[in-house]
Amino acid sequence: MKDDLKEEGWRLVDSNMQNLCAKFDLLHSDENNVMRLPFLIKGSLRTPARVDFDDILRAFDAAEKVAPAGAFISHAQLEKVQVLREPVINRKTMRPTGAYQYSVMPVFSPREVLENDFSALCALYNTPFQEILELLKSLGALFAQEKTFLDSLRDLTIQTAQLPDQWHNLGFDALGMLIDPCSAKAMVDKDLGVWGLAGSRFLDGWVELPGAAVLPAPVHLIAAQALGEAPAWESRKPSMRAMPTRQLHITAGNAPQIPFISALRAILTKSAAVIKSPYGATLPGALLSLGLPAAAPDHPITRHLSIVYWPGGEAAVEDAFFAPNAFDRIVVWGAPDAVESVKKRALFTKVLTFNPRYGVSMIGREAFAESLEDLAAGAVADSLVANQKACIASQIHYIEADEDQARLYAQALQRTLAAFDRASPNYVDPFFVGEVKRVMRGVLIDGDWFVNSEEGRFCSGVVLVDREIPLSAVTMQRMIIVRRLDRLESALPYLHPGVSTVSMAPLSVKERLRDEIAARGVSNIVDLGHSGTMFPGMSHDGMMALSELVDWKNG
Repeated sequence: MKDDLKEEGWRLVDSNMQNLCAKFDLLHSDENNVMRLPFLIKGSLRTPARVDFDDILRAFDAAEKVAPAGAFISHAQLEKVQVLREPVINRKTMRPTGAYQYSVMPVFSPREVLENDFSALCALYNTPFQEILELLKSLGALFAQEKTFLDSLRDLTIQTAQLPDQWHNLGFDALGMLIDPCSAKAMVDKDLGVWGLAGSRFLDGWVELPGAAVLPAPVHLIAAQALGEAPAWESRKPSMRAMPTRQLHITAGNAPQIPFISALRAILTKSAAVIKSPYGATLPGALLSLGLPAAAPDHPITRHLSIVYWPGGEAAVEDAFFAPNAFDRIVVWGAPDAVESVKKRALFTKVLTFNPRYGVSMIGREAFAESLEDLAAGAVADSLVANQKACIASQIHYIEADEDQARLYAQALQRTLAAFDRASPNYVDPFFVGEVKRVMRGVLIDGDWFVNSEEGRFCSGVVLVDREIPLSAVTMQRMIIVRRLDRLESALPYLHPGVSTVSMAPLSVKERLRDEIAARGVSNIVDLGHSGTMFPGMSHDGMMALSELVDWKNG
C-alpha cells in the first residue's frame, strides 16, 4: 500500500512548523513561563493577541477572589485572549515548585467553526480516501523532518506533565505512530467493513451489496392485486454508504495521545470536526493546528477542521454546540460530570461517550506455580498503563490464593513497583497525597499495607484486603489493591459495565470465565500483562468507534 502513495502527497516542501512558530512567536516559553498557542479555525491558523504579563496575573488574582476557598484557578479570560495556568513540577523530586506555566490562547466564537454549508461538505465527503492516506503520509513526513523541533516541545511541556518523564516522552513519540497510513487503512477497512467488503469503499461512495435480496413491502403485494400488471414494484440492487458527519470531540487530558486519537478518527471518517483540546494536554492540538496548514493547507480535511479550547461549562460556547443540528455526532471523553452534562444538554444529537471506567486483574491459583516475579511484572504492567490513569489500567487484583501466597504476591508487587519508582519516579498531586492518606487511615485501615516511600512521602504501594472494596478506595496513584479469594468466581459479582478491562492468568482460567465476565459488561478480557496493548480495528468501550461516527445510508 505504501507504494500507492504519492511521493510528496499534499506536502509543501517550503513550509514547516518551526518557521510558522518563528513567524508568529509560538510554542516557546519566555522569561515569565508564558507560551503562546495557536488554534485552527476551519484550516486557518489563529494566533493569540499580545498580552502583558501583569494583565495575566491580575486576571488570575481577580478570578481567585470570587472562587471558593482553596479552589485552584486554571483558566482566566482576558479581553482578547484566554490563559491556562499549570503548576511547574520539579522533575527530580516530582513535587510542585510553586511556579506556573501560562499558555496564552486566542478566542473564537461558535459560529466560526460550525458547518452548515452542506454543498461544501459534500466536496469533503467525496474526497477519495486515498487522499486521506496521502495527507497522513505528509503529516508523518513533516513530523519526521522536524523531529528536533518536536523534541524541544516535548522537553518544554515536560515541566508541567503530571505523567512521569518516560510516560510523557513515550506518549509524545507515539504521536507519529498514530498517523501511520498503513495502520490507518487497516483500521478503516476493518472498523467500517461490512458485507465482506473493505470499509474504505463505503467511505468513498455508494457500494452495491453482493447477494443482497430486496423484499417487497406488504403494500406492494396489495398493489399487485389492486393494479393488476402495473409495475408497482420491481427488485433493485441495494447499496450502502458510510457517510461522513459533522463531529464535535470533547477530549480528556489523562494521556497526551487522546486528543490526537480523537482528531484522527474524525480525519479517517472524512468528517468536518471541532476538536476541544483538554486542560493538561493542549500541545497535541497545537501541533495539529500547525502541522496541517504546514503539510496540506488546501486539503479538504484541513479546511474543515477546527482545534480550539474553552473552559468546560461555558454557556456561550456549549449552548451553541449542543443545539439541535449543530453537529451530527458529539464524542465525549472524561470525568463523569462532563459526560453527564453533555448527555443531558445535547438531547437531539447522537452522543458517543467514553466513560470513566477502570480495569482489574483476576489471577487463578494455578498461576502461582510459576515465577512470582514474572507474575508480578505482568500484573504491574497492567496497573501502570498511563501510570494507572488510563481507564484500562488495573486498580484491583483479585487473586485465588491462601493467606501466605497472597502476602508473597503483595510483596512481589511492592518490589516491582519500587523498580518502576527508581526508573521513572511517580508524581502524586498534592491533593492525592491527602487522598492516599485518607484511604490508609479510613476505608482500608484494616488492610495490610506494603508502601514504597521517599523521605516519608508516598511513591507507590500495595494493600492486601480480605473483604469487599469500595470504589472510593481507588486512587489511581500507583496504588494496587489486592483482594484475596478462596475461589476466583467470587469476584464475578464485582464486575459490571464500569469495569473496562480484566487481565487474567493463567490462560485456562481466562477461557473458562471470559464469557461470564463479558456478559457483565466488561469490554476487554485479555491475558495478564496485555491490558495496554491494542491493534488497528479493535473495538473501544464495546463499540466500533469509526462505525458509530459515520452515518450509514441505504440506497
